[in-house]
Amino acid sequence: METHVYKTADHCQIHLDLYTPEQPGAPSPPAILFIHGGALINGTRDARPGAFDRYLSRGFVVASIDYRLAPETKLPQIVSDVEDALVWLRTEGQRLAHVDPSRIAVVGHSAGGYLTLMSGTFKEPPCALVSFYGYGDVIGPWYSQPDPFYCRQPMVDETEARRHTGGAPVTRPDQRPEGGNFYLYCRQQGIWPDEVGG
Repeated sequence: METHVYKTADHCQIHLDLYTPEQPGAPSPPAILFIHGGALINGTRDARPGAFDRYLSRGFVVASIDYRLAPETKLPQIVSDVEDALVWLRTEGQRLAHVDPSRIAVVGHSAGGYLTLMSGTFKEPPCALVSFYGYGDVIGPWYSQPDPFYCRQPMVDETEARRHTGGAPVTRPDQRPEGGNFYLYCRQQGIWPDEVGG
């Protein structure tokens, strides 16, 4: 595995981890661009490394990406990070791991599944999309109204929720001071679409 910066935006370096199979099955292997979940607020590119073994054993190159997280960065810029990662994988992936740029699939879970679906709208979309339980409607009532499940948990005060967010762009939750419960606050208030999408 090699780590690369695929983009710098707002003085924030955005990384991906490039995994190559030990025994490539083809001179120009197919690739998977993997997008982590985390409600677009949390999560990291290294959250599921064991899951990549199955892809690698079948000859895929895997690029697992970070992207700028909300609420510091809004959804349009997050989507642009994914598009730029796909462009990087087509060019640098070909140079570094002989990736076939015409055989790249995008795979993601939850919020990463939503971003996977969004990659189908790119000017040059990937050849396949695999969205595991990805969002289909980010402004539906399930996200834009207070959620009964989350409202049964201790209520998060707005001041406390916002104290740990809103600074410089981040690509990992541990880059925020002291973490915080911003996601829980958003679900309790039904404001996730506004806070993430702008």
